Amino acid sequence: MSYLVYCTFDLKNASSKDYENAYTDLLRLGLAKVVKADAGHNVVIPTTSTMGFFNGSGATSVRDSVQNSVKSAFAARRLTSEVFIVVGGDWAWSVATT
Repeated sequence: MSYLVYCTFDLKNASSKDYENAYTDLLRLGLAKVVKADAGHNVVIPTTSTMGFFNGSGATSVRDSVQNSVKSAFAARRLTSEVFIVVGGDWAWSVATT
């Protein structure tokens, strides 16, 4: 089954280069700052957030897998962070600006 994963994070005492590296690592894991909407146009996810689509046997196992991957990637760069991950199975999303 396909799951939508939304990951938002905060890096402690981090430089702009640290954030750039974090986004690179997250993209490598399948979590992007820019995703394609149903209509085919690119949508930029709000700052310090990423999103991706993952296959798995359940939301819990997908959450644990993604969380462990993010933690490992950030630890490898010695980044101190708070990470919040949401996994949805019957998902829908939208974007709006005000």
